[in-house]
Amino acid sequence: MIDLSWLASEGPCKKFATGERIPCPGGPGPSDRAMYVLIAGRVDVFRASAAGGTQNVASLIPGDVFGGHEFFTDATGSTYTAGVDTIVYALTETSFSDLSWSKPDILFEVIKAAYLPLRKMTASQKAEISRAAQEAANAEAAAPAPKAAEAPPPAPKATEAPKPDAPAPKVAAAAPKPEAKQGDEAGENAIQTQPLPQIALPSGGGLYPEGHMSYVDVTKPEFQRLVFPKEYVCPLCKKTFSDYRVFRSKLYESMPMRFDLRKYFTDFQTEWYDVLSCHHCLFSTFHNYFTEPKPVQKVKFENNLATVRSLMHLDFSRERDIDFVFMVHYLAILCSDGYLSAGRQIKAKLWGNLSWLYEDVGDKEMEKYAANMAAEAYEEVYTQSHLTPVQEQITCLSIAGMQHRAGVDRNLKQLLFKAKTAQMGDKTYAKIAEDFMFELKAEDFG
Repeated sequence: MIDLSWLASEGPCKKFATGERIPCPGGPGPSDRAMYVLIAGRVDVFRASAAGGTQNVASLIPGDVFGGHEFFTDATGSTYTAGVDTIVYALTETSFSDLSWSKPDILFEVIKAAYLPLRKMTASQKAEISRAAQEAANAEAAAPAPKAAEAPPPAPKATEAPKPDAPAPKVAAAAPKPEAKQGDEAGENAIQTQPLPQIALPSGGGLYPEGHMSYVDVTKPEFQRLVFPKEYVCPLCKKTFSDYRVFRSKLYESMPMRFDLRKYFTDFQTEWYDVLSCHHCLFSTFHNYFTEPKPVQKVKFENNLATVRSLMHLDFSRERDIDFVFMVHYLAILCSDGYLSAGRQIKAKLWGNLSWLYEDVGDKEMEKYAANMAAEAYEEVYTQSHLTPVQEQITCLSIAGMQHRAGVDRNLKQLLFKAKTAQMGDKTYAKIAEDFMFELKAEDFG
């Protein structure tokens, strides 16, 4: 029996909506070159009929494998359509090779299942499909005409207490509001900002640094086909919740790695999904610290986290926006105090992410502030951690890149020289350091 849970957790997987056609293996594009294992849902198989149209010849259920004949022979006789919302594991030429090394027993089961005859539709399946189609047609015919837009309800008065079922207010008391900022330049395309009240913490200070704003009209850079739902267990409160995991095998780099080690992917920004926040206790950190938890000293941050829970409400069922992404990053910085040596690396990466996110919304001041915080955190990692040659290269490049973004130069060129000449290092990082040094020289002479 094929281990569907393992395939679903490891990927690469794809999601298809009801009625969506699944790309035929053997098609012209490299992305179509795959066979599939049905993880969840139903796939209907269509073939040409004698009358010249198509007919439904099979209905597949989870565990069935399809597209094997097309994968190995380039035949294109069948069409596959998601009968309901469906998740499939895509066995491409790359994942085929990976699976042969990591799970050869699963690969054997997949290949064996690929050569089984198509599962015939039973009478009950045919009746169910016919019934569902009829219900959909009836529902569409009976749907009422859309109503005219209604005026929004009046805003509650300032003295009105929130209702019991309403979300708790985001903040307790407002800190002094900084001037509203826009993007790089004023204009139609500038990202609008608005002041954000602060959340005061028992340890002093607030959840957000001074100058952080609420950023509106920021487009979410993500396609649903690149994420899928996954169950997580919070390492702090031990409760289960459902969130997202990224199909990293489906990400394609759209340009070479930048001097500060930022990666760009086609139609996707990983920073929007890097941080996971527990839906129950709001404990937040990077995904890998949820899946591979490390000891956490709760006493280091529990009072601050309890205050945040009492003063704000996160609606995890809503589509995430940029303010949500900023919020979980700052929650993760708060929680990073509970880690021992790992806290330095977590905090450095979080501040690096924040600098990139501020860059995306056009907030230059906060971009520089977060970059300087990231550089200082990476300096702690460099001086207080035992690093391999490659880790040393990465850390030196991160410090140098963030210093440059912050507009400071404490030891920038020395760090780049170390990254370039590190013995037993990685040639990719050495080349990035060399190119960065060349750009700095060009700036000096410019």
